Amino acid sequence: MQLLTTKKTNLPVTEAPTMTSLEMVDYINADRKAKAEAEGLTFPCKKYTRLQHKSFLAKVPKVLGEEHSAKYFAQYKDSTGRELPCYRFPKREACLMAMSYSYELQAQVFDHMTEQEAKSGFGFTIQQLQDMLVLAKKASDEDSSDAGRRLRKRQDDLITLDKAEKLIDDLGQMAFGLIGGGKQEIANIGR
Repeated sequence: MQLLTTKKTNLPVTEAPTMTSLEMVDYINADRKAKAEAEGLTFPCKKYTRLQHKSFLAKVPKVLGEEHSAKYFAQYKDSTGRELPCYRFPKREACLMAMSYSYELQAQVFDHMTEQEAKSGFGFTIQQLQDMLVLAKKASDEDSSDAGRRLRKRQDDLITLDKAEKLIDDLGQMAFGLIGGGKQEIANIGR
């Protein structure tokens, strides 16, 4: 988990977990292997072929669109030190890619990404966000007790807290249909 600090409020901000295209290929091949073995077949076989990373890379722009997929382009170093192309997907895009193979795979990827969010502290419930907002307001109230020099800080805090409250309220009103990895040495490109 990467912990960032905003300049104005010093509130912790976490980066959403991602899943690389390499990890996606591993999930897809594991799914195919399990299906083959369940049918008494060896893997790979004619019915369940091994997916190559280059084939997956070619499919990404077709599923996500040329422009949208470019946002997730990254590179990784292979065992020989060469930098090769890959993608780093957030939950939604990882699930869209998995869904392009099967709904069962999509469910596996969704569960994996949800688990990663919980481990990283990124995936908060609306109630957890509301509780954090209450604590932040309380801290701001206590901090503002030293009137003069803290009054300006309190005014800045209130603006930020009001924005956070509106965002949390908006999130609480949304119907979430969002569908969404091993660690690789990955560097984002174009981000």
